[in-house]
Amino acid sequence: MTASRRMTILCRNAKVLLEAAGYDVVIVAELPVRQQVHAHLIALQGNADVRFIQIKIAIKPYVSFADVEMHCGREIREIRKQLACHPQQNHFHGEIWVATADGRFQCYEVSANAFRKIFPGASAPVALMEGASA
Repeated sequence: MTASRRMTILCRNAKVLLEAAGYDVVIVAELPVRQQVHAHLIALQGNADVRFIQIKIAIKPYVSFADVEMHCGREIREIRKQLACHPQQNHFHGEIWVATADGRFQCYEVSANAFRKIFPGASAPVALMEGASA
C-alpha cells in the first residue's frame, strides 16, 4: 500500500471516530488548502471546540511519549505557530494522532506551552484498516 493511500485510509478512519464522538469533520488533506492549514483533519463541535489534527504514521505497535515528542517536533512547532496566530481563540486545539502498527491511534494535544497524551490506555481510538491490502 502506498503512503498516500494509507494516509487517506487513516484520515477516513479518524473521521469516523470523531464523527462518532459528535464532531463535524473536514478532511483537509484532500483539499488544496493543505499547504495553508497544517492539519490532515479539522474537527468541529459547534463554535466551542475546533480541533486541528495531524496524523503521523509509526512503524511500531507502541511509541513512547519521548519518541513521539522527538519524532513529531516539526509538527508540534507548526501547531504552536498556528495557535499563536489566534491567541484569543481558546477553543482552538492542536492534536497529533500517531497511527501505530497495531491499528491504534495514540493521541496528543499540543498547546502553546504543553504537550500531553489524551485518550490514555484502553480508551485509545482504534484505526481499523479497510481491505485485504491494508
